[in-house]
Amino acid sequence: MNKTYLLFLVLLNTTFLLAQNNKEKDSTIIDTSNLYIEDHNKQLNIKFDITNDQVKYFMPYEGEKAVIKTNLKASLGFVFSYKFLSVRLGVRPGLSDSEIENKGETDFFRIRLKLLFDKWTHRFEYNYTRGFYIANTNDFEMFDSDFRIQLPNLTTNILSGSSHYNFNKNYSVKAVESNTEIQLKSAGSFSVGINYNFYDVAGTDKVKGDNGNIFYKSNYNEYNGFSAVLNAGYHYTYIIHSYWYANIRANPGIGIDFYETTYHSEESIDKKKSNEMFFALSSGASAGYNGEKYYFGSGFNYNLNSEKYNDENINLQPIKYNFHVFIGYRFKAPKQVSKPIDLIEDKVPILQDKN
Repeated sequence: MNKTYLLFLVLLNTTFLLAQNNKEKDSTIIDTSNLYIEDHNKQLNIKFDITNDQVKYFMPYEGEKAVIKTNLKASLGFVFSYKFLSVRLGVRPGLSDSEIENKGETDFFRIRLKLLFDKWTHRFEYNYTRGFYIANTNDFEMFDSDFRIQLPNLTTNILSGSSHYNFNKNYSVKAVESNTEIQLKSAGSFSVGINYNFYDVAGTDKVKGDNGNIFYKSNYNEYNGFSAVLNAGYHYTYIIHSYWYANIRANPGIGIDFYETTYHSEESIDKKKSNEMFFALSSGASAGYNGEKYYFGSGFNYNLNSEKYNDENINLQPIKYNFHVFIGYRFKAPKQVSKPIDLIEDKVPILQDKN
């Protein structure tokens, strides 16, 4: 973990020096044709954020509903945004020995990419997680302690993405998500789009109980599937005073989950394909200061999925919520950053700002 922190510090320091060594005058690009939005796309935005991003899953265990969680602390990250591209690199602080003993260890890897344009926004994310614990252990064990039943081999691989279209050119998604623009006047926009997930769940057979006892279940399930949600909603940014703002959004939708359950027993391995319709809601609120140089704020995101629990599937996205706080600064983009991005933009016209 110390090596990871060192890498982050070196990366941030290098970027800062590159920006400082660029002798061109740092200037703000203002789109005078739109009095609602101030453009900072050609500056390099570096943002430090802290988020308690956590996911709660439901899955069958001993004939009952288990609430499973990862044993992870809040995520510390740097977000680098330039023009249409926004990338986040994050790390999580280490756990104490007692936390590992009571809830086990979690191996976690995530990569997240955003492509933000005037009308379209695209998000892509890959999550690998190995090692969970059962949060409601007391429902299964006749004791009351800090120890939680652990599933050390439980592994989830989730590839997710979304694409959304915003109708109002005076509403800036970038001002909220990447801070490469500033919303100067209050504005809102209807949004339509699709969210999707490919997922695979394995390793549900190994269980670690109290006193470190390990046992393997003779009957267990594994899962894989694809889900998609069509949604439509409204986003609004209210400018309180000068660069102070508040944003709220809500995107209800209808989805369908196509999944396959593999049943393992001592006698056989059986598979069953199923599908289920569900209601989904993606919502959030944020507020802060988005100035010409500095910006900071906080936000809350909440996602709800009505897909019903049953003993034949695992619900990978019933409830997901997180808080985050951030602070950032804008630099004149150094040539080491601007040249490769500009080259990609020239070669792929769909990536240009006006798309």
